[in-house]
Amino acid sequence: MDRLRLPASLQAKIGALLLGLIAFAQTGVLKKPNTFTLLSLSRQGGDTVAVINYEIPFDGVVELRILGARDSVVYFFQWPSLQGKRQRRLPGTGQLKGTYRYRITYKGRDYEGEVTF
Repeated sequence: MDRLRLPASLQAKIGALLLGLIAFAQTGVLKKPNTFTLLSLSRQGGDTVAVINYEIPFDGVVELRILGARDSVVYFFQWPSLQGKRQRRLPGTGQLKGTYRYRITYKGRDYEGEVTF
């Protein structure tokens, strides 16, 4: 049974193309850091609900947990978000007063800190 034989020049072009694609995949163009950046989490002006300002590099779901005593969840909210800088009003946060810890989950990574309302 005969194999299909390609001319050597065509084999060289295919090989160069494959090597180029491999080299391109290793560059930073395809490797944006997958991190969540919290810009602010607070009440703004006379608002009774909290507002979160953040930036994400890819579309995805953002989860916010506000933790009370003994790390119990006193507030949970999740929403789909497009990439870029975004602002979101958080319904049901009017009753929160005092200092709390928060945990934000984006793309499987947790970001923690403290917030005062």
